[in-house]
Amino acid sequence: MKHQHIYYILFIAVVFISCKKDETPSYPTTNTGTADCSEAQGIKDYFYFKIGSWWVYEEETSGARDSVCVTEAIENPNNNYFDIRVYSNYQDFYYHYWPVLSQSSPYSVCPDNGLICHRCIKVIRSKYQPGNVLGDGTCFIYLPTEGDFDYVPNVYYENNKLFVDSIFDSYQLDTFQFNKTVKIHELNTIVEGRQPTNHYFSQDVGLVRKELLDSNEVWNLVNYYIQN
Repeated sequence: MKHQHIYYILFIAVVFISCKKDETPSYPTTNTGTADCSEAQGIKDYFYFKIGSWWVYEEETSGARDSVCVTEAIENPNNNYFDIRVYSNYQDFYYHYWPVLSQSSPYSVCPDNGLICHRCIKVIRSKYQPGNVLGDGTCFIYLPTEGDFDYVPNVYYENNKLFVDSIFDSYQLDTFQFNKTVKIHELNTIVEGRQPTNHYFSQDVGLVRKELLDSNEVWNLVNYYIQN
């Protein structure tokens, strides 16, 4: 009888352990099965560049060129915060970029520094001239995962979305070989003429290619300098 009582207690303990809820958060994983994590400050590799940095883009069909330079750049070295403005000579417009912690993350904890293993940060882009703001909205989500998306409010296009279309470990563009590159597709981009667009953002370089799909314009990076 004593042995039966002990077996019964062990049986109950095993059932309790096996039925206990797994409180370990499930993160997106790589093909190796390990969490695909990165530092929150890694977002700066795609968007934060110091004054003195510049880029030259060429449109594939017309041959038109646009030179873009950084006019303002600040950051907090202790977290993911940055604020940068660049000026497009061809368009005569400024682009303003800054990060916000994502409120639509599928996970509850989104730190502004340290290791993150899921989408936590959105980059907001505004396009303007002094006294003339075309609009603003999300242009990037970090950490990016292929197929992930976010709604971008747009009064001209109901249920506008931004997608992570593709992620390239490296990206070849003419003679350039870029590091990790993320292709972002948006259904209707207000600041680019209210049309579908593709933007390619590369680590350590920023925007390397822009496709304006209704306008049939493709702008490729042909020269650049990044200030250290």
